[in-house]
Amino acid sequence: MGSGKTAAGKRVADDLGWEFYDTDLLVEQEVGASIIEIFEREGESAFRKAEELVIFHLLDEVISASAGTVLSLGGGAITIDNVYRRLLRENLVVMLDEDIETAFSRARNGKRPLGNDREAFGLLYAKREDLYRAVAKIVVQTRGKSIDQVAEEIVIQTSKRKDKG
Repeated sequence: MGSGKTAAGKRVADDLGWEFYDTDLLVEQEVGASIIEIFEREGESAFRKAEELVIFHLLDEVISASAGTVLSLGGGAITIDNVYRRLLRENLVVMLDEDIETAFSRARNGKRPLGNDREAFGLLYAKREDLYRAVAKIVVQTRGKSIDQVAEEIVIQTSKRKDKG
């Protein structure tokens, strides 16, 4: 949450001429409600179930049929056991490594159900960071970098991995 996944992901997709998908937006479209509304009406578990369905649809049907796709996962997607296990097997997972204070300041926009309590945010950050590091093939430090700089680094790192086979 608050790492710049969507902005950087869009830029990378544009730079590479690839498709871009944001799972948070797709869940909202599928359910017909905002993430906050889903959390309030049905709870986090209902949101995570919808998120898992969207992610597996994208991984199994959209990405496998595409020459290039950038997928921005919601910050908590990694906590879904099936998603975590699947990401361990994926060829390319990028982690954007942002400092906690910057991530928290970005997440406090009222649009994220788990982003407004600093202590709770810190606990989520710590739990998720270890999970993302376990699945990441590339870790990009975003501290003090613009979205353009982050996207450029992702494109370079992605190209290097492709060149290695």
